[in-house]
Amino acid sequence: MSQSAQVHSIDVLGRLHAVLARFGVDAQTALGEATLAVLRAYQALEERLKFWQREVQRRHEEMAQARAALSHARAMHDGQHVGSIEQEIALRKARERLREAEDKVLVVRRWQRELPELVKDFEGPARALSGLLEGDLRQALVLLQNKIGALEGYLSISSLGDAVPAPAPGLPTTPAPSGLETKEPS
Repeated sequence: MSQSAQVHSIDVLGRLHAVLARFGVDAQTALGEATLAVLRAYQALEERLKFWQREVQRRHEEMAQARAALSHARAMHDGQHVGSIEQEIALRKARERLREAEDKVLVVRRWQRELPELVKDFEGPARALSGLLEGDLRQALVLLQNKIGALEGYLSISSLGDAVPAPAPGLPTTPAPSGLETKEPS
């Protein structure tokens, strides 16, 4: 029982090759962009940390000023809480703003600790995909291109067989027995 390939269109194989090659390029581009996004996340966290640390310092100063204003207002009223409501509200708001900035610093630091662990979850599959793209996909593309070339070669040979001219009249149509040579007249 002979097996034969059921190839109906070499063009489809050529399009498959082109699509696979484009997929390889697109996937490598996506991996590169994802890697850059991870780097940008690290940079953004560093920038956020610096920003909120500066805010903590600035808001400490605001709170110190609010506290000084409250002390001054109380001193004006002999230590009584009368007449210093605005300063007390300003001090409370300054404390809340300082607490907010300190909380933001803690959140950013927590993300700085957690991000490397999350990136590890990305890096393993990304390396595997990169290896597949660089090795297996390239090898598959070469194999597919070779098969396409072989099929095209087969088709050209088979079409040549159909186009072989018939022997000239008067010449034998059967091959000469092996071992006998035909001599051409000199």
